[in-house]
Amino acid sequence: MSHRDARRAAARANKALILDSEASLESIQNAVETLLGITIIVSAMDIEQHDLSALTADCDDDVKLLYYAPKLSPLHRQQSILHEFSHLLLGHEHTAAGINIGEFSRSFPTQPRKLLGRKSLSDDAEQTAEILADLLADRISSNGRKSPDEPGGLQEAFG
Repeated sequence: MSHRDARRAAARANKALILDSEASLESIQNAVETLLGITIIVSAMDIEQHDLSALTADCDDDVKLLYYAPKLSPLHRQQSILHEFSHLLLGHEHTAAGINIGEFSRSFPTQPRKLLGRKSLSDDAEQTAEILADLLADRISSNGRKSPDEPGGLQEAFG
C-alpha cells in the first residue's frame, strides 16, 4: 500500500466517524463503540516494565480491552489510545496475527482470543492506523479553533 492509499483509507475512516459532541478521547471512544457495535474498556497496563505504549486485547466479538502504559505523558497516552481506536475503526483486528505473550495473559479478566500490538512501524496497517490517529488527534486539538483552516495550537504557540 502506498502512503497515498494509506492516507485515503485513514481519511475515509475519519469521515465515517460521526461525533455527537465536541471531539475528545471519550467522544471518539463512544463513536467507535456505536459505529462498530462494541464495548471498549480502556485502562492502564498492570505491569511495570514493558516496551508497548498500548495494546488491544480482542476478548469477545463485542468487547475489546485497550491497555496503555501507565507512565506515558498525557499527549503520548492520547496518541497511543487513538492509534488503537484507529486499528479497530480500520478493521485490523480481523486481519492481525495474534500475539502470545504467556504469563501476561493472566492480567486479563477473560482469556483474550488475540492481543493486537505493534509488530512493525512500517507495515501498511501500522502506517494507516498512525495516520488515522493523527487525524483524530487533530479533531481533538481543533476544538475551539476560530476556523477549520487554523492549525491546531500552532498559531498560538509560534505566532
